[in-house]
Parts: sequence; structure tokens; C-alpha cells
Amino acid sequence: MNAVPFIPPRTRAEIASPAPRGQRHEQMKKVVLPLLGAGLTPEAAFVQLRGMYEPDVSDREIREIITWAVSKDPQPCGYPREIGNFNVPNSPRLPMLQRVTAEQAIGNAEKWLGDFRCDECDLWHISPWRPLEDWRIDAVMLVAALYDKDDFLNVLTDFTIERQNDGKQRANPKGAGKTLLRDDWMRAIRDKGVPQSKAGAWIRPNPVKQNGTGKSGAPCDSDVTRYRFCLLESDELPLDLQLSLWARLPLPLAVIIDSGGRSAHAWVMLNCSTAEEYEKKVNRIFRLLARFGVCQNNKNPSRLSRLPGAQRQIGKREDGAQRLLYLNPEPTESPIFQRSKER
Repeated sequence: MNAVPFIPPRTRAEIASPAPRGQRHEQMKKVVLPLLGAGLTPEAAFVQLRGMYEPDVSDREIREIITWAVSKDPQPCGYPREIGNFNVPNSPRLPMLQRVTAEQAIGNAEKWLGDFRCDECDLWHISPWRPLEDWRIDAVMLVAALYDKDDFLNVLTDFTIERQNDGKQRANPKGAGKTLLRDDWMRAIRDKGVPQSKAGAWIRPNPVKQNGTGKSGAPCDSDVTRYRFCLLESDELPLDLQLSLWARLPLPLAVIIDSGGRSAHAWVMLNCSTAEEYEKKVNRIFRLLARFGVCQNNKNPSRLSRLPGAQRQIGKREDGAQRLLYLNPEPTESPIFQRSKER
């Protein structure tokens, strides 16, 4: 029987939380040495790294990092492995993950949806809990509907700026944020409004421990206390197709949030008992939705989503309002819209 490679907890944590643009090269260097040392072949390490990042990280960069790591001769963890002749630029043995382009994702979504389309108004009318007229207090409705009084929720407003290839700015969340009980957040928002910055605000859909164990006290995957939701988003699809896709998927969708930018975030209610059960369900969902360009970086349970009620300036679309579009505390494994609707 083949031994199962032992991956150190820190390495598993890195794999579960792919770094944002600008930090991915260093993260790959941190991850690849323990993977090779654990007995993974260069080919297997390539598959692992390739699956962590979007196409802006090139295959060539990944291969060059693996070649560098092989040259360091990382030692196995108690059992032999064979590096073999790993010719990075030309190795025909490297498995290539199939990734869809934006055009392919759009084509796949349009074909799957057929004539069906829906918009924000349609979602508002069918939402079991209809968002309030004043979108600035959407966060109160969200936390009241989905969480228990003993749930600690983490909200984040600090950010760093990343300049993208098209010259536009992108805000990446930074720091530990603030963690409060559900009712404390409701009182704070009622008295002072939704916390926000020029980048808007983020929330972790899954409840966490009061004190995180990450850098500066940030919550990590190991700090998640309830594996309740997974996050879906797609920057590849136009917003109208995103909304239509979320509304037709046979998944228990609890929340749809307009991010104020180019995407709409959908929360799937999983209510898993363990991290292992969560990982299994999430991997299956993301595997099935890969053809629609769904972001594959959102698999870990401590992932951040946009907090409704905030308003962003950086990367905004129109007024940048992060609005709650749909809310169902008791979703079922059936589409929001059961039958196709023509407009």
C-alpha cells in the first residue's frame, strides 16, 4: 500500500487560502518545498499549484518555481520518492488542468440557461425575505436571518491596493478586521452604520472564533466554528448572466449580494458538521461549476464575501453600493426559479 503524504498544517493552510495577485510567487515558493519533501512528484506539485491560481499565473512561472525547488533537494518525510528527469520547459508528462476562457464560460452559461434570464427586480420579488428599501441597513437583515446569537462574525474594511494590467486599481482585504457576536453587530450597525472604507467592506459568511489564530489575529480556516456556507462568484460572466445562473442552479442558495463591482456573490447553504464534509461538498460543487468560470479560489471556509450595506469607491460599478438582492434562511436544493422565464 502506498503511503499517504503528510502535508504540514501550515502548508495545508496556504493551499486552502491562495494569495492575492502580487503575493502568489512567494506563496508558491513556500508551498512547493514541503510538497516535494512530502513525497509528491514534480508533476503532482504542478497540478496542485496550477489549481490554486487564476490563469494570470502562467504555467511557465509554476514550472520554473518547481525546478528551483527540485534543485534544493527537499528531503522526503520518512519514505523514498523519485524526482526523475524533470525538464521544466518541455516536460510532456505535466498534467494540464482544463480552464475555460471568459468566452467559453459565457457560451456555456448561455447554452445552459437557454431563454431564461432574471434581474435584480425578479430576485427581489421572489426573495422570501425581501430586502428593505434602505439598502444601507441590508447587513442587519442578513445577520438576523442567517446567524444565531452565539455566532461570532468577522467583518473587514482594511485593504491594500493592487494595480491591474489594465491600469485599474483593485482592493485586496487586509488584516484581522473586527469580530463581534451577531447581536453586537446589529446594535453597532443600528447606532453607527455599516463599517466601510473606500474599498467597501467584507464579511466571512461562516462564523469564527472570537480570536483568530492568523497574522495579527486574523481568522483562519481552523478558526471557523460552523461550516454553514460556501461562496460562489464569477468575474468571467457579465452580471446579468451571473444573476440568471445563480437563480437557476439546483443548489440551496441562501444569499445573493451585488458586490458593487463586477460580480454578484452567491452563498450556498451547506450546514456541514466537519471540515472534511465541507471540503467534500465544496469540491464537488466547484468541479461541476468550473465550466461557467466560477472562481476556484473560494473553496476554503474562512473566505471573505462582500458585506451588504457598504459602499465602495475602488473598483466600483455605478454607485458602488453593495446590495442584498436575495435572502432565504431556509433554502432547498432546487432552483430559485423552477421554470424558464422569457423576458
